[in-house]
Amino acid sequence: MMTTHWLDKVTAPIAPRWTLKRQRARIAQDILLRHYEGAASGRRTMGWRKSSGDANSVIGPALSRLRDVARDLVRNNPFAERAVSSIADDTVGWGIVGKPVNGDTRAAAAWKGWAETTACDADGRHDFYGLQKLVMRSVAEAGEVLVRRRIRRPDDGLPLPMQLQVLDADFLDSTKDTASFPGSTGRRIVQGVEFDAIGRRVAYWLFPEHPGSAMGGSIASVPVPADSVLHIFRSTRTGQVRGPTWLATVLLLLKDLDEFMDATLMKQKIAACLAVMTTDVDGSATPLGTIESTAANPQVDMLEPGAVLNLTPGRSVEIVRPPQAGDYEPYVRNLLRSVATGLGVRYSAMTGDFADMPFSASRAERIDHEQRVHDWRWQMLIPQFCDPVWRWTMETAAVMNQIREIPAAKWTPPPFPMVDPVNEGLAVTRNVRTGITSLPEEIRARGYDPDELFAEIAASNKKLDSLGIILDSDARKMTQAGQLQGEAVAPLAPATNETERTFREFATLLRSLPEDRAAHVLSAMFGGNGNGHASA
Repeated sequence: MMTTHWLDKVTAPIAPRWTLKRQRARIAQDILLRHYEGAASGRRTMGWRKSSGDANSVIGPALSRLRDVARDLVRNNPFAERAVSSIADDTVGWGIVGKPVNGDTRAAAAWKGWAETTACDADGRHDFYGLQKLVMRSVAEAGEVLVRRRIRRPDDGLPLPMQLQVLDADFLDSTKDTASFPGSTGRRIVQGVEFDAIGRRVAYWLFPEHPGSAMGGSIASVPVPADSVLHIFRSTRTGQVRGPTWLATVLLLLKDLDEFMDATLMKQKIAACLAVMTTDVDGSATPLGTIESTAANPQVDMLEPGAVLNLTPGRSVEIVRPPQAGDYEPYVRNLLRSVATGLGVRYSAMTGDFADMPFSASRAERIDHEQRVHDWRWQMLIPQFCDPVWRWTMETAAVMNQIREIPAAKWTPPPFPMVDPVNEGLAVTRNVRTGITSLPEEIRARGYDPDELFAEIAASNKKLDSLGIILDSDARKMTQAGQLQGEAVAPLAPATNETERTFREFATLLRSLPEDRAAHVLSAMFGGNGNGHASA
């Protein structure tokens, strides 16, 4: 039932027609809103604050605060730290490997000589795959990360005169936020990111030093050209310029979990204590804490293992029984499931809890999680970080005359661990045999270089052949049943008599039979008991 507005009460006597028109409009609006209960105003939505701002106006004011809280939780909450590590581990693994699509060996050599050494890192700590994991971890924890290209001198002794510097999102000046500025020709700055008139990123306003550095530094930011800076973050809304921490939806849950675990620990400590209360009827007993235990006065006021209390007449003792902490595990497990859902990670990976999880549930959890990992890889990390770094590297190699043209890159992420290696391996074999995928692609999916692996297999086979060794795993000479095939079967000399020819024909017949059938024939011939089984 809609209440009468105070304005309608005032205007009804002097302008009834206008008041009636206003009331009809309000009733019509209320009817339309009630088609969506979430849009209606009533008891259930009372106090529900809803923002109508764009992505940047919503994210901007809370960006740094959310980032600080998330980092504090990662430092002090084991589940938050494990969740962030799990995101980086699942997305990057041992590294997303890049190769030129045209097979250019010079480009591949230039990339390998630069990316697979710590020379690519301005800090000299990581190779390119280590930087991938650092970038992915920073994105999950802080919501975004910056990577700056640093050009070096040719005589610095690097494979390529270029390095990557990974910067915290704090380096980006969020206070730089203007619609336009004098002489900008339509340019604008949104939370430290400068755009031109058609919406392209042209500069990032960065601090020379980290704003939170203990060494201090300049507080004035300077513009750095956008073609030398990569800004990696997960975009979930159109027009979004900055990225909030991935922990934003679960910060309060993790904080509540911390407090609940601390309170439960204190409760358990109290429950583990045994305390007594004494009552003195006539007031003649010695005050507690003043009794000295001697042979003449054996009374004690502290409990010890095996102690026997000798109480004075009139004093009674009552045991204090503190409450036990209950319902701890169900609450924590449900809360952690909510945290895992909010972060998009596997509950078992975040907590290490595999209890009550059958194989089918584990497999379903992994399949669902793989879809998110594919999204993190192919919609964010590869296009925003890997591809631009490849382009920078190839451009530098071309300037240094190490390559003639700049090829595109083909990226191969590491595979997910097999839950059922026997059946999943059989599926891979069938996919290769039917042409759904290629053998080199499956080898790359395992993190190996096909050319290097094939060369290693060829060298191994050559060595075995030279030594006259035939392994059961050699598909060139052995069947899956463990029998020689093709040229691996050594030719026999011609039979010298009828008996030898008969035995050879019999041996050939036995080889053609299934193993169990051949064993049955031999058993019947040598020592059989008439029913196909060997006698004792």
